[in-house]
Amino acid sequence: MVQNTHEMLPGRRRNFLKLGTASAALAAGLLAASASYAQEPPITLAQAQAAPAPAAPSGAAAERPANEVSTFVGSLIPGFQFDAGISLSETYATNAVGFSGGAAHDDWITLGGINLNMHDHSRRVSFDASYNGQVYYYARGAQPTQYTNDLQALATVVAVPDYLNFVGRAFAQPVVISNSGSVTANGITGPNGYRNGYGYSAGPDITFHLGDFASSDTLATYGGAYFTDPNGTSGLPVIPGVSGPENTIMRSVNQTFRSGPDFTRLQWTVVGVFSETDRSQGLFSEKAGVGTLQYAITREISLLGTGGYDKITNSTRLTKDVSGPVGMGGVSVTLGEDFSFQAQVGEKYNDVSFLGSLRWNIGPSSVLTGSATDSISTPEGQLLNNLTGMTASLNGNLTTASNIYSNGSTASLANFSAQSLGSLSFNQNIARYQMVTIGYSQDFERDHANVSLFGQRLTNLDGTFVGPPVTNSWGGQASYSHDISRLTSGTLGFGYGYYQELGGHSTNYNVSGQIDYSLGPDTRVYFRSDYYTRNSSQSLQTLSPLTGSLDDFRLTLGLNHQL
Repeated sequence: MVQNTHEMLPGRRRNFLKLGTASAALAAGLLAASASYAQEPPITLAQAQAAPAPAAPSGAAAERPANEVSTFVGSLIPGFQFDAGISLSETYATNAVGFSGGAAHDDWITLGGINLNMHDHSRRVSFDASYNGQVYYYARGAQPTQYTNDLQALATVVAVPDYLNFVGRAFAQPVVISNSGSVTANGITGPNGYRNGYGYSAGPDITFHLGDFASSDTLATYGGAYFTDPNGTSGLPVIPGVSGPENTIMRSVNQTFRSGPDFTRLQWTVVGVFSETDRSQGLFSEKAGVGTLQYAITREISLLGTGGYDKITNSTRLTKDVSGPVGMGGVSVTLGEDFSFQAQVGEKYNDVSFLGSLRWNIGPSSVLTGSATDSISTPEGQLLNNLTGMTASLNGNLTTASNIYSNGSTASLANFSAQSLGSLSFNQNIARYQMVTIGYSQDFERDHANVSLFGQRLTNLDGTFVGPPVTNSWGGQASYSHDISRLTSGTLGFGYGYYQELGGHSTNYNVSGQIDYSLGPDTRVYFRSDYYTRNSSQSLQTLSPLTGSLDDFRLTLGLNHQL
């Protein structure tokens, strides 16, 4: 069964276990035979299917003295903490705006930034937030001065212990409009290649138990994604078929009943979902009810069966009828606290569907995760769905559950982003997203690694789009860091992506290298190089001045100082 990061913590904090990670909501859905379904607000039934929650901490993390641990959800941060830092760097870029062909323009980019971190943990309130604000000044005027904000925040308030909690999340970050448009190496793109994105989700979580027979979990969520234009934006779509991101409101109510301790070998879960996505093009909604049975053949192996009905409607008629019965079957394998695997295959959206999740805690600071999801949404909806996956580690670091080790610490080379790896264009179309992801992270004494792989099949369901109705994309990123000495570390990175969209395809590569040297406990300097290249098909090269082949090479010298 799927485990929760805080499950092994002392009993006085166990009552708050579902408040610690958003991943418990993402672990089930149609895989809801696991007892971890819907611990945090999912946006739709289909989105409750990502990676399993991390396994319980063990060893020192589970045995810390009580005076070292906050009274809230096992956090290692008692009380209030705040820290700040500043950064300054100078970059030479051969293609400062991310244009293709002869339109490339080199420039010197001066970057100044400030980063803030805040943690506040008490008996009833938990709050973690990090902010990074940056200013980009272009010495030769390749583009106007750019300002960006990068914020992640997670707050939980225990209103009535064991019964009523309020959970809120927020993000702010630049979002790339299209991987086939204006892109650069290790930096924001030109004004017409990105937008400043902001979003939040918040709502109550009401739980109660029907004795040992069953438990009830009611979740209501209201959220929104908003976008502003950076300096120098033309205001007109520069890529046909890519209108850019648009303000979106999402609201949902989720009711879950699941079996209690009275059930042992046979367990069950019943889920009802109502969700709406409201935007200028109209109202997109999903209403679903499904039930899942899990029968344990042995202690490690169980059979899964899911049945129900999923109804999807939109203000304008979709190109395919995706409302219909849900019928799936599969298997669950659990080996102790460190390995869990679930997979189901069957019918969903009147088509073949495959769902799955994997987590293997290879060691205290080494983990392999995977997921197979199937959902219908908009590009903005994808951002908000990813936001529900934000969780906090024992040390207050904001990330996703797949990046938290079994000892409660966070993978050092992983980070949280509302925009998925492999995200395609903001074309305002409703589409079916079938995604498979695999991730591996490790942190040993002097060596650190992170690998992420993805494959995505996108089926457009709106009547207006550029290119074929079904496209496929795949790729991945890898990074490796080595502590060369007590003061010096080095990092290497590589990325690859193949994207089919807008009637063509592009192949993208990026490589990076960085050397960090510590001048003191609070100050470090670094030297970094980045190279990015994109090879576009002929159809993309003729589509727009921004969608052709391009490359960009950057050299950066920077300094970071903690105040």
